[in-house]
Amino acid sequence: MSYRDYQAVRDAAWQILLDCEVNRLPVNLSAVCRRLKILVLSYGKNMDLIERVNLGRLVGHTDGMTFYAKDMPVIFFDEQKPLPRVRFTVAHEVGHIILGHVQPGGVTTANREPSPGVSPEEQAANRFAARLLAPACVLWGLDVHTAEDIMDLCQISRASAEFRAQRMAELYRRDKFMTSALERQVYRQFQPFIMEFHHSRRGG
Repeated sequence: MSYRDYQAVRDAAWQILLDCEVNRLPVNLSAVCRRLKILVLSYGKNMDLIERVNLGRLVGHTDGMTFYAKDMPVIFFDEQKPLPRVRFTVAHEVGHIILGHVQPGGVTTANREPSPGVSPEEQAANRFAARLLAPACVLWGLDVHTAEDIMDLCQISRASAEFRAQRMAELYRRDKFMTSALERQVYRQFQPFIMEFHHSRRGG
């Protein structure tokens, strides 16, 4: 992924946080999807619909997928996965929608834990999800470094948290925070939560 593409994904995630007025961790994905007019449905309770739109063959092969019912994006997810994994799955699918990877008549077909070697679109959706659920400037403001802390605060899976912690370590090493006006807006939106977090840590 080129740096320009990386910036576009990062900025798209920041803009969603701002537009949806997200100001705390863990990110309330249900509220985000409502604001974006995205319908989110589980596999188990919606197999009739999944079969009706000819997507039954994909269940069991992907943790989540998106298609359009007329003009409304619909995300299906595997509710048998642990909740932290479900959260990343849904955020990943939101990324596909926001980044224009799926259009009416199309469907996303691959949603797994972040790993090397996936397609550019899957990499982009993973990066979007990580930045939506675990925004770097907020983790920096909270002085969070470990995958365990990211798991706890952001309610994402260990694999996703380790993926994010590696990136955070690089950002800490290079001191690459608050370099964008958009990032500074996100930080200001989360600032009361950040102050509350540090106050509670001090026991006051």
